[in-house]
Amino acid sequence: MIEEDSTRLWARTVGGRIRETRKQLGLSLEDLSRLSGSTVPTLSHIERGTRDVKLSTLVSLAAALRIDLSELFVVGDRDDRRTSPAEVGGYSLDDD
Repeated sequence: MIEEDSTRLWARTVGGRIRETRKQLGLSLEDLSRLSGSTVPTLSHIERGTRDVKLSTLVSLAAALRIDLSELFVVGDRDDRRTSPAEVGGYSLDDD
């Protein structure tokens, strides 16, 4: 359950970053679709965090948005880089 929640949180984080960047550039979903090769419905799902995304799709989207792929994974302020959207601390592999 924790892994699934984390996956959904990352999907929403990445999707939100794509939407934010697209809007900052003044692009519509149709514009980003033409630039990236993804369909408008697919982009809509990605931006809402309701679809798993292949790495190749993320690479295409980052290129279309003219940003580094790593920028899609930034949480919070771009100068305040964290390792997890949930700000989760360490984890243990012990069975305790």
